[in-house]
Amino acid sequence: METEKITVRLPVHLVRAIDTFVKMGEFGSRSEAIRRAIKMLVDDMMHDIEERAEMWRKLQELEAMTEEINKLKKK
Repeated sequence: METEKITVRLPVHLVRAIDTFVKMGEFGSRSEAIRRAIKMLVDDMMHDIEERAEMWRKLQELEAMTEEINKLKKK
């Protein structure tokens, strides 16, 4: 996996929490903890976007069906 180094500023209390997790052995490093957190964020956002896209498709189908019904009513 290709990686890229970035700089992130976090509130001190979050850094302390991450350091605590590292000391507890939950993560091997701060970087590992932050990577996991960002992956969870991206996965969650992708899920939300997929749900919204599905709702949009259903809305478009409903609008098309409504339009067809209105055309039939006019006949």
